[in-house]
Amino acid sequence: MEGQLRRYFVGLVAFGFAACWAAAGLVTAILGVAACAVVVAGPELLKRKPKARRQRPVRTRPLRTETGLPLVPDEPSLIVELG
Repeated sequence: MEGQLRRYFVGLVAFGFAACWAAAGLVTAILGVAACAVVVAGPELLKRKPKARRQRPVRTRPLRTETGLPLVPDEPSLIVELG
């Protein structure tokens, strides 16, 4: 039954679009179809609650133990001296 009503409604909207296009022009017909879509779909869109965003888990890896080596570059040209 719902499918029949939906087809009837789509046919009615299509007829209204064609009649409006013939009488008032394409822009008016498109605005009319858009207004019809807002009226039909608007209440359903307002009822929907936004989905709660799922927080992504924080993935970390354990810190390595220090080996005792100093953190200096291997190349002497990479050493920056201030002064």
